[in-house]
Amino acid sequence: MTVAGLQKLVKRKGPLDMTHSFMDYIAMDMYAFPAAHASRAAMVSKFLLNHLVLAVPLRILLVLWAFLVGTSRIVLGKHHLTDVFCGFALGFLHYNLVEMVWLSSNTCQTLLSIWTLSWSPLFK
Repeated sequence: MTVAGLQKLVKRKGPLDMTHSFMDYIAMDMYAFPAAHASRAAMVSKFLLNHLVLAVPLRILLVLWAFLVGTSRIVLGKHHLTDVFCGFALGFLHYNLVEMVWLSSNTCQTLLSIWTLSWSPLFK
């Protein structure tokens, strides 16, 4: 929602201003700034790097994947370099937001057990 809102606010076109296809209108991918693919790739790769125990080659591949997602958007002519950089920055910002509200497994189990204890008499 943040990316779509910024895209509608800024309304910056990509370097190759092509006519939009039907799928572009459905996916709401008509504007270039910030790059939504880059923001999602940055957020997902940062999340996986911090929450999974991965061997070094897999960690390198994950970072390379995020970089190549951003690069591919530039090569395809959908985004400017600054669109991708801002998309990466927005992805890291989204990751930090997710980390602020992320609950551990133990906390989730505690909350669920409290919820089931408080509501169970109503269902009997």
